[in-house]
Amino acid sequence: MAALSYLEVTRLSGDVFMGGLLTVSDMGLPTEFHYSEPLKPSKLQLSLYGSTIGRYLMLDVVGKGLVEASAARGVPVIVGHGELLPLATRIKRPICTLSQTHLAPLGDVGELRQVNGTGAPAPADTEFMAQLGEVQSPWQVRIFDRVNFPIDQHLKGLCDCAKRFDLLEPLQRVRRTLEQLRGGGDE
Repeated sequence: MAALSYLEVTRLSGDVFMGGLLTVSDMGLPTEFHYSEPLKPSKLQLSLYGSTIGRYLMLDVVGKGLVEASAARGVPVIVGHGELLPLATRIKRPICTLSQTHLAPLGDVGELRQVNGTGAPAPADTEFMAQLGEVQSPWQVRIFDRVNFPIDQHLKGLCDCAKRFDLLEPLQRVRRTLEQLRGGGDE
């Protein structure tokens, strides 16, 4: 794995969405960035999509559009929240969420354990604990399904990147940049 991409799509207000996608090298250095302007649905779209308009804009318009604009084909995408995992059915890139736990290390770097779930309805093979570093706590990895994200194939790359940079820090960069782009932060 030579790179990772980080995708965040945020609801600004009501049904207005904005997103950003940052691709970083295996050293955590930015190689590509795409973002969407704030997107507001038309009155016709609101009538046609009803209560599903937010999901449509978040996944099919902003999320899918940003991933398809990227030149980083095949690079795994780490998304900012689980609502973006269904993008796995719309694009041809592996997608997951990552979160650091406060559990004792699992053992050797690269060790993987399936989790039975968090009580939310989901297939049993979509949550894992992965030991991505030597002394740190394991990471929780959530995927949409193993077809989209064959975790055994991507585990070594995640471990390699975790040696060189904080795996969640680039997602924070995307969030800060989106805040700046919408005028809420310093230039």
